[in-house]
Order: sequence, then structure tokens, then C-alpha cells
Amino acid sequence: MQPLSPLARQEPSHPNWELLRRLGWSVANISGAYCVAWRGRDEVVFEWREDGWHRIGGSGPVEHV
Repeated sequence: MQPLSPLARQEPSHPNWELLRRLGWSVANISGAYCVAWRGRDEVVFEWREDGWHRIGGSGPVEHV
């Protein structure tokens, strides 16, 4: 029996808070891959995944980050 070759692993990406700040969000309450951000009256919870920020809740219009 031949051992399986090791799976290629990518380094996990770290949350990039600057992406949110560039769009006018004020970032606060950071906890690992999650944060609460404010912009005007909008308050949104974002989650960082490998491909960027994803909105998972909050008030305000939905937009892509």
C-alpha cells in the first residue's frame, strides 16, 4: 500500500480590515474572522473568508465588499 501524498495547503489569509475602511466602514468589535462595522446609520456584521468579507447580518443595504 502506498501512502497518500500530502495535500497542498495554502496559508490561511488574515482578515484585511483596510478593505472595509476604504469603503467608509468604521471597524469595531473584532473577534477572529468576525467584526461589526458602522457606516452612517448602518451597522453590519461581516465575516472574513478566504475570498474576502461577507455580510452575515445587520441593518442597511446589502453590498459586496
